[in-house]
Amino acid sequence: MRSYNKNNFYTALLLLLVFVFVQSCGVSSRRVKIKDNKRKVWSQYNARIAKFYKIYNSNQTVKSSLKKAQPYLPYIHKVFRRYQLPPELVYLPMLESAFNPKAVSRTGARGLWQFKKATGEEYGLNVNWYRDERNDWKKSTHAAARYLKKLGERFNYNWELALAGYNGGPTYLSKTMKKQHSWNYWNLKLKKEPSQYVPKFLAMLRVAKKKYPKLFYKGAKRY
Repeated sequence: MRSYNKNNFYTALLLLLVFVFVQSCGVSSRRVKIKDNKRKVWSQYNARIAKFYKIYNSNQTVKSSLKKAQPYLPYIHKVFRRYQLPPELVYLPMLESAFNPKAVSRTGARGLWQFKKATGEEYGLNVNWYRDERNDWKKSTHAAARYLKKLGERFNYNWELALAGYNGGPTYLSKTMKKQHSWNYWNLKLKKEPSQYVPKFLAMLRVAKKKYPKLFYKGAKRY
């Protein structure tokens, strides 16, 4: 009788392990279709990117940001995956706030994603005298995902343009593109900040991947 019970126990345990393995394989095999019209954008390298790569490669900015990012990355990846956003965008707070959810800019932008008051409210964040949800990193992450998705749609999932719009404002960027008759970010003559924003971010990504891969990929959900 004891042998029979023991055999039943091991059989049940084996079946349970097989079930768990099959389920995990099923989940990991589901692919998310990323809305991105040029995947090479994230690995490109040119003189404007190289300028900032040298700077970030020689200081601790990226490493410090990635260390601060660790508690937030799994959740942000989960949210951005739902919105079919490129996983590289998860690391945008490296440039925006150094992954400080309480960061405040000189222009009044706040939080992990550095929302200004009007944009934050437009994407569902309460901003008033007693509550400022721009400082709520989870709520602001959902707002950032909605905003980036909208920018992606507006600029045909050209993320160089979408990121420039995130920094300089989509209306300003659209007017500049129309005036200069160009959809090529690198050919546009922009104000200093949006002109440097994309090469800065791409330089940060390159440093993060090459110099700090363990920090960069830790907690990341590859999709």
